[in-house]
Amino acid sequence: MNTTLPPARDLPPHRHAQVRATLVRAASEPRQAIRLVPVAATVVAVAGLVASAVWLVPSDSGPQAAGPPTTSSSTAPATARGPLHPSPDDLIARFRVVLGETATFEVTTKSTVPRTTQSQNPGPGEVKLEDPDGDALVAGTLTTAGVTGGFSLMIYPSDSEPDEWCRLSRTEDCDLSTLPDGSRLATGAAQPFPGSVSYMACLKRPDGTLVLMRLSNQEDPGGAAIDSPGGEVYSPQPPLTLDQLKAIVTSDKW
Repeated sequence: MNTTLPPARDLPPHRHAQVRATLVRAASEPRQAIRLVPVAATVVAVAGLVASAVWLVPSDSGPQAAGPPTTSSSTAPATARGPLHPSPDDLIARFRVVLGETATFEVTTKSTVPRTTQSQNPGPGEVKLEDPDGDALVAGTLTTAGVTGGFSLMIYPSDSEPDEWCRLSRTEDCDLSTLPDGSRLATGAAQPFPGSVSYMACLKRPDGTLVLMRLSNQEDPGGAAIDSPGGEVYSPQPPLTLDQLKAIVTSDKW
C-alpha cells in the first residue's frame, strides 16, 4: 500500500491503512460496556478528541423498521453550511439523529486518525508533523429488520475528492455525480472476497467537508477474507441498500 505522505487534510493510501489498522486492532481488544444517552443533533464538537478505541452500547435496543432518511442535500434546498470537524462523540450523536428510525447501531470503536501536515520550514529531509487532533472515526455494527452488518463513518475537512475512495476501497462500478448544491458524490459496491459484500458512499461538500461511510455484511465494513480479523459474516447482504447509504451521507442533518 502506498505510504507516500500526503498534503494536509488528505486521506490517501497510508491514512486508509491507518483507518483499517484501527478497525482491526479494535476487533481484537476486550470490550467495555458503556451506556450511550442520545443527544440532540445540534451538540457542538467537544474538545479533547479521544485517541484510543473504546466499546460502547447504544441506549436503544432491538431493530427498528428500515426506511431511508427523509431529508437529504440531494433533494432539499441548498443551505449555507460551514465545514465540519466533529469529535468522535459528536459524530456518534449526529449519526444517531441522521439515522432516526432507519436502523440501530452499536459503536465498537471510536478514535481519531492522525492527520499528517507539512512542516512550516520545508527543506532537505523535511519532517512531516501529525496533527494532534486528527479526524474522528467511529465503527461498529448497524442493524435493521434483523439484519446486521459492519459500518465505519468519518467526517472531516479534506482536499481529496470522493472518486479517490472508489480506488482505495476497491469499489466496482463507482457512480460519480454532482448534486444541486455543488456537492460531489461517489457511491459503489465491492466484493473483495468470496462471501463479502461492501458498500461505500462518499460526499465532498462545497465547504470542503468529506462524509465517508462504508457498510458490509461482515464485521469489517470494507469486507475481509473469511476467518481473518474482521472476516466474520453477519448476513448474506449489508443491512441497508446503496440508496439508503447515499441518503445518509447526503443528509442535511449532519
